[in-house]
Amino acid sequence: MRRLINLRKCLPCMLAVILLLLHPLTVKGESPYTTLTIDKNGWFINTQDGYVPSVVYDKFGEEQLKNPSDLYIWNDSKLYIADTGNARVLICDMAGNLISTVKGELKSPTGLFVDQKENLYVADPKLQKVMVYDKAGEFVKAYEKPVSPLFGKDNRYAPVKLAVNAAGGIYALSEGNGNGILSFSAEGDFYGYFGANYTYTSFTQILKRFAFTEEMKKSLQQNVPAAASNIEIDNNGLLYTVTQGTDKDGIKKFNMAGKNMLNGGYFDQLVTDIAVGNIENMYTVSKDGYIAEYTRDQALLFLFGGKDDGNNRTGLFTAPSAIDTDSQGRLYVLDSEQANITVFMQTEYAKTVHEALNLYQEGYYTESQQPWEKVLSKNSLFDYAQKGIGKAYYRLEDYGKALSAARLGGDYNGYSDAFWELRNNWIRNNVVMILEILLVLYVLRKLYKKTKNKVLFLQKFSEGIENLKNRKFLKQMAYLKYIPKNPADAFYGIKFERKVSIWSSTIIYILFFVIYVINKYYSGFLFKNVIDGYYELGTDFLTVFGFFLLSMVCCNMICSIQDGEGSFQNIYNAYAYCLAPYIFLKPVCIILSHMLTFNEGFIIKFLNFFIFAGMAILITVMIKEIQAYSYKKTFKCILLTVFTMLLVLAAGFILMALINQVIDFVVSLVKEGYYRGR
Repeated sequence: MRRLINLRKCLPCMLAVILLLLHPLTVKGESPYTTLTIDKNGWFINTQDGYVPSVVYDKFGEEQLKNPSDLYIWNDSKLYIADTGNARVLICDMAGNLISTVKGELKSPTGLFVDQKENLYVADPKLQKVMVYDKAGEFVKAYEKPVSPLFGKDNRYAPVKLAVNAAGGIYALSEGNGNGILSFSAEGDFYGYFGANYTYTSFTQILKRFAFTEEMKKSLQQNVPAAASNIEIDNNGLLYTVTQGTDKDGIKKFNMAGKNMLNGGYFDQLVTDIAVGNIENMYTVSKDGYIAEYTRDQALLFLFGGKDDGNNRTGLFTAPSAIDTDSQGRLYVLDSEQANITVFMQTEYAKTVHEALNLYQEGYYTESQQPWEKVLSKNSLFDYAQKGIGKAYYRLEDYGKALSAARLGGDYNGYSDAFWELRNNWIRNNVVMILEILLVLYVLRKLYKKTKNKVLFLQKFSEGIENLKNRKFLKQMAYLKYIPKNPADAFYGIKFERKVSIWSSTIIYILFFVIYVINKYYSGFLFKNVIDGYYELGTDFLTVFGFFLLSMVCCNMICSIQDGEGSFQNIYNAYAYCLAPYIFLKPVCIILSHMLTFNEGFIIKFLNFFIFAGMAILITVMIKEIQAYSYKKTFKCILLTVFTMLLVLAAGFILMALINQVIDFVVSLVKEGYYRGR
């Protein structure tokens, strides 16, 4: 009786095991990963899960996969899988039930595409063909190696991935061929290549090519462009390629003219495949198992997934090779090593993000405000939502709120547009008052000039101002104004007539640093390059004064060797007064940065150019006059000084690296002795 009772208790467990073996695994519960996004400052931050794993397909009918390479979802009704290890293509329904198999003469199918007529295109690198099959799985035709001179006699033809446009034109990637995308007509005519990756030459490679002999150059590795590893086409006929090993243009989106439409942004360097959703959002999967979703303007929305640690946790991967999406936003990720497909479902949070994003991208900014606010209610740190809300406020002509939201969202263009409107409104409302103030100031100035010698109070005030100007220290500081007027005479006065002192020069250096800090941290939002609320004053102090000290010491050393006549004190004093353009004009740039928009930013750029060009000219004249050099010898001295500074910096870095290694070695010895002693 007891055995019968135990058997009854075990029956539910036995039935559960049988059901799991007979049906795809359905996963519920928390995701095994942390979802990230990027804020406006480029930092990764946690966010709510956008996708959670729901189902894993590891068996299709009675068939199992072996090293699969690609998958394709056709009209939300069929799932095509390139079963590379078994040299076939499986066709299944969306529940993972096997419908049919395409094999034929396939050897190693690695790329798939299915057109609207349900013709199946298969890229097979071992067969060196693109095979085409009809809806019934019957062979139609093959695209073989082009015989056109455009292809190149010695170029490799081993198609691995492909895409097909609405007219039947084929775009293929060939293994080991870095010339770009191969383009064929529907009839098989080869049109040529386009969309090749660029090569990047490092400074070290340039030096080697410049200094090496012809024999040595032959031993150098050829700098050839990397070949794209995968290709996709969206509903608008735009092509996408992914290339591993680069963070500059790892993902490209080509228009009809073959021009890349993406520029910058965060992209994983190990990306293996890309899929495009209904609202042109891009999904990528990387070699290390991470799945990323980007907007069509390449802003990262979600980053999740990861490498499986051997515990076979659903949602993590061993060797993901392909990704695709259906019209419901579900993601299908193929793992080549685990030989299965994991399906991810959207969370309610992701659906809200996509609803707002779709309205925003289509230009319905006002309509997108409410869903963006829902997103922010769930995640107040989602900066992209602030960007969308800023656009909504701008359309509603609430420019103050648009300005604040654009700043929170890091939307510089939106901030500039809102600021333009606010500034115009302010000028229209206050133009009369501004003119009245200017008129009053002009009249007061005229009255002061006429009455300063007649009215006793004004006379004493003028005398006090003159006495103040004649004080030695203030005269030394005022000598800054004389430097740009006549640099040669000014530096002669510094060297021989003691027009300045060490104290006045030191104050100028301190004033330079203060202006530098204000410019860096308190310039207008559109023109500063530092994150709001972020300060590194210690590093700034060491950088500015370290540069001054290093440049002066190296200059004095080189000039001493080159028979210069100036002392270190002369260089210290004169160098400070060479900063006059910065002292006078940089505050103007800071003020203008709070008054100008992006369209007028060229004014600040021009002033900055004028500042640094002016300082460079003054330093050149200073060295010539202080050291009594010719211009030829002056330029030689400047080049040697720069070279010496670079050597000192290099030596410093090497010394710091050695010190760190010694410290690490000593720490490791102490730890080893401590633990062995115990």
